[in-house]
Amino acid sequence: MFNLLKLFFDLCLLKAAPQDLPYSRFLMLLSIGCYFLIGLAVSLQDEAFGMAMVSAVVDTGLLVGLAYLGLWMRDFMPRSIQTVTAFAGTGTLFELMGWPLVTYLQHLGQGQGSIFSLLLLVLIVWNIVVIGNILKHALELPMWAGTGVALLYIYTSLRVMTVLYVAGGTS
Repeated sequence: MFNLLKLFFDLCLLKAAPQDLPYSRFLMLLSIGCYFLIGLAVSLQDEAFGMAMVSAVVDTGLLVGLAYLGLWMRDFMPRSIQTVTAFAGTGTLFELMGWPLVTYLQHLGQGQGSIFSLLLLVLIVWNIVVIGNILKHALELPMWAGTGVALLYIYTSLRVMTVLYVAGGTS
């Protein structure tokens, strides 16, 4: 278990690639489940259960969908298990690291900046680079292209979540 956790941290540190993960459907489903549950817990901080559930399901679906769409477009579907595992495992770690920052920032008054805002921004940029690196290896792209796709994914995810919150009556 420790070796697996170390492997996910190595992915976050750009020292490993998705193909370094074991090819395991169980691990993929476990990683997706962890990503979903952490996303749900973070969403429950300021959303009703129903809206938090929808948010977590959509976010998880976008994450898995990005992997499958990219792999399908490049005809690399045999890489799907390890790629989705890498996305969900590293995503879980980033959500766990960001959770305390988001919680703290939600309790600050409007317009109050703090070092935690900067830390959250660094965490987001780091996450984009990690997604880009996973895409680089999984899709055999240059790093700049993988990072570009990661930025497009983050932008799309934010837009979809904004639409969900507006549709759910939250803004």
